Amino acid sequence: MTFKVMIIVILLTGLNVVMAADNANENSKVATADPQADEMKEPAVASEEVKLEDIQLPEKDSPEYWVVRSDAVGELIPLLTKKRAEMKQKRQMLADYLLKIGKGEEMAAAQIEVPDDPALYAKALGLTEGFEQRDVTLPKKTPTWDELAEFAMRFVIYEGYVPVEFDGVEDAAGFIEVGKKKEAYAQKVRKEMRAYVKDCLKMWIYLGQIGEQAAAKEWAVQMKVDAEKSKAAERAMVAEERRTAALNRSEAAKEQEFEDAQSRASYRSSRRERGYTSRQDQRQYQQTLLNERYTNSYRW
Repeated sequence: MTFKVMIIVILLTGLNVVMAADNANENSKVATADPQADEMKEPAVASEEVKLEDIQLPEKDSPEYWVVRSDAVGELIPLLTKKRAEMKQKRQMLADYLLKIGKGEEMAAAQIEVPDDPALYAKALGLTEGFEQRDVTLPKKTPTWDELAEFAMRFVIYEGYVPVEFDGVEDAAGFIEVGKKKEAYAQKVRKEMRAYVKDCLKMWIYLGQIGEQAAAKEWAVQMKVDAEKSKAAERAMVAEERRTAALNRSEAAKEQEFEDAQSRASYRSSRRERGYTSRQDQRQYQQTLLNERYTNSYRW
């Protein structure tokens, strides 16, 4: 299970995760490459299970605490925004289906209670299969934001993080302020995501009550297929437009090249004509001068 996958598991369900501390084994593999190191190294420590809740966090509200927390929240934000977008799309799809079958108003008027069950939220978010593959047991209560953040912080400590060197108290305070703003955004996204999930669960429960869940699934699949076909057609159209535009540019370039050649030829011809006319004018001017000289010099 990758770091980000584990983070999203914690984020959405608040699982008590246990990780294998295999760093000792990895270190021993590297060390055996050097015989002298083998003589100096201590006996390998047996692999143990590490419970995240046993990992100690830095002192509350210390600069180091906020460095770790900022790192953890930075990992959470992309996952939160992705799931928020997915659930918003699912909510819209379910609403469209209810309108399609003429049950939109009836659904809006229905009093449907959604249990605060992490298993339901995990299923709506598409995480159930991953949990089953990893033999994960979901908790009965959704954790608070601080519980999620500090659980994620323990992952950051376990995986390792880059410390920040602060230049005095004001510098550290500025970093903490930025971290709090980033965290406020993450909480906002999580709240919106959970609201979308809740809306989806309400509509899904209602569809189950009226026996429309299977039909809704089929319709959703068909909508996705149609959307993919539409995207493929749009991509093909764009590609054809680009090909046509490139062909038009090529033809325009050839036509411009021909016109330029014609213009150059015309210029050369007119230049010759201008040269000929200029010579004729010059000769005529010279003759005029001769005529004037002859007329002025001799009298009849």
